[in-house]
Amino acid sequence: MRAYAVASAGEPPAHHDVDIPEPDAGEVRVRVAAASVNGFDIAVAAGYMANFFEHRYPLVLGREFAGVVDAVGPDVEGFEVGDRVLGVVSKPHLQEGAFAEYTTAVADSGVVAAPDALTDAAAASLGHTGSTALSILAALGDVEGKKILVVGATGGVGTLLTQLAAAEGGEVIATGRTDEGRQLLLELGATHAVDYADLVAAVRAVAPDGVDAAVHLHGNPTEFAPLVKDGGTIVSTLLYAPEMFPDADRITPAPIAGYPTGDALRRLTGLVDDGSLRVIVDREHAFDDVADAFAAYGHETIGNIVVIID
Repeated sequence: MRAYAVASAGEPPAHHDVDIPEPDAGEVRVRVAAASVNGFDIAVAAGYMANFFEHRYPLVLGREFAGVVDAVGPDVEGFEVGDRVLGVVSKPHLQEGAFAEYTTAVADSGVVAAPDALTDAAAASLGHTGSTALSILAALGDVEGKKILVVGATGGVGTLLTQLAAAEGGEVIATGRTDEGRQLLLELGATHAVDYADLVAAVRAVAPDGVDAAVHLHGNPTEFAPLVKDGGTIVSTLLYAPEMFPDADRITPAPIAGYPTGDALRRLTGLVDDGSLRVIVDREHAFDDVADAFAAYGHETIGNIVVIID
C-alpha cells in the first residue's frame, strides 16, 4: 500500500510502498479516507520522539484519521466491516500510521463511530486534537470564572480548547495573528481575542492583574509566564518535563500529552452531535502533496491541515 513513512532512522519521510498491516487482537483495520497533520507527526518526522517511543521501521507517520473499518481483529466488540469511524493510532510503539491507505488502531480506546455531521476531513481532525484539548482542560481544573490565556489558539487543539473552556465558564483570552483568526476565536466562545505579535501588552489591556492559567500551544513560554498570577498554572503540550518550564518557583508546571480513551472520544463526538463543538479545517491536501501539508503546519493556519487519502 502507499504510505508516507520514515524508512529508517535518520531518513527524511517520503512516499513508500509498505505492507498492509494486519489487526492484532483488540484492533480494527481502517481504510483511511483522511488524516490530519499534528505537532506529534512533525516531531516524529524530525526524530524528536525517539527517546519516548520504540520506533519500528518503516515507520508510517500520522496519528489522527477518519475512514471505514476494513477488518476486525479477535476480541473486538462493537465494530463491523463497513463502519465509518474516526480515531487515533495510539500504541506503545510507532509503526502503523494514518498517512497510508490502511492503518490499525485499538478498538476500545482509539476508535469511535464518526458523526454523520462531519466530513471525512473534519472527522480526521477530532480524535487526537480533541483528546489533547480534553487533557489540557483536565489539567486546568475548574475554569469557571477564571481567566485562561490560550497561546496558539487558532490551531486544531486551540480552536477546540477555546470552545471547551468557554463552555465550562472560563474567561478565555485567545491569541491569533490575523483578523480572520481572532474573529473566529470570538465566534467559538473566547471572551477576548488578542494579537500574538504584542502579546504582553494585549493581555495586560484585558487582564491587568494577570491570568489564572496559560496554555502553551505555540511560542516561547518565557514571554508570557509573567502574565500568570502567583500560584497559577502553565499547561504545555510542547514542554515534556517540569524543569523545562519558566517561573516554576511560583507557577505550577503541567506538561501534558493527548492520549485517547474511548470515553474521551465518545464525549467529543457527542458534543459534535449536539452542536456544542465545531471542528475547524483550514485546508485539504492530496496524498501526493503530504509534504506540503507538513510544511504548512503552524504557519498562521486556522484549524487543522488535512490530507485526503484517495
